Amino acid sequence: MTKLILFSLLLAGKAFGQKVLEKYNLPLVLEETSGLTLLNDTLWTHNDSGNEAALYAISTKGKLLAKKKLHNHSNIDWEDITTANGKLVVADMGNNFGTRKNLYLLEVAITNKGAKVLDSIPFYYPEQQNFGFQQASPFDAEGLIFIENSLLVFTKNRSTNTTELYVVSNENAAAKKIGSLPVGALITGADYHHKTKTLVLTAYRKDKRQFLFLINDFSLASNPNLSINQYELDFRGAQIEAVSIIDNKTVWITSEQKGKYPAFLAKIAFP
Repeated sequence: MTKLILFSLLLAGKAFGQKVLEKYNLPLVLEETSGLTLLNDTLWTHNDSGNEAALYAISTKGKLLAKKKLHNHSNIDWEDITTANGKLVVADMGNNFGTRKNLYLLEVAITNKGAKVLDSIPFYYPEQQNFGFQQASPFDAEGLIFIENSLLVFTKNRSTNTTELYVVSNENAAAKKIGSLPVGALITGADYHHKTKTLVLTAYRKDKRQFLFLINDFSLASNPNLSINQYELDFRGAQIEAVSIIDNKTVWITSEQKGKYPAFLAKIAFP
């Protein structure tokens, strides 16, 4: 695969350039919502580390529609979810301090009776040599998309405020680094719209500001001329953890409970 040579330009933040179209509190069972995706016109989410290994269907009003347990599996640190070929893929890859040696993706089929795990895809970062406790590990990740028949992971690099891009495959446990994005923030979620080739990332900075990054015409092919559009969200102090694209101008986001903010679902429009 060609190495991605990405992004000669990072646009200045458009402070509060987005518009909140709708916003709904989520039920208490989802107070640590950490991923979001659309499957068969239904939004699916899950909780963060240490919670039950379960997937939750929610309405576009934030109401709980269904709960599907993943039996014989645990939620070590589920950080994102994506849709691939009609199945859900859950990313158990949270690695806050760089100590984990058991990162994996779970391919899940949703049935009337529950959720069936079809495949478990373990992976590791070949560049990682140190598995000791690291306060600013570059090998933590919270974003996952399905693009061009590939699963693409976005890291949360605390040491450089960049995000590194890794392709994960069930053919080789070594994830393949294909590029880096100079976002200047910590990525918490990702989604990709296949029809419009739009990539959206959620992120935050140490000053508790929340951001969306939008990249048009994104693909796995090398393109040095792409640019990142940055939008500051009017939710300072929240913890935006996930995003699901409606179209290239509108997205759903979820935030876990944080400070004055209960866990919520919101529809955001770009200018």
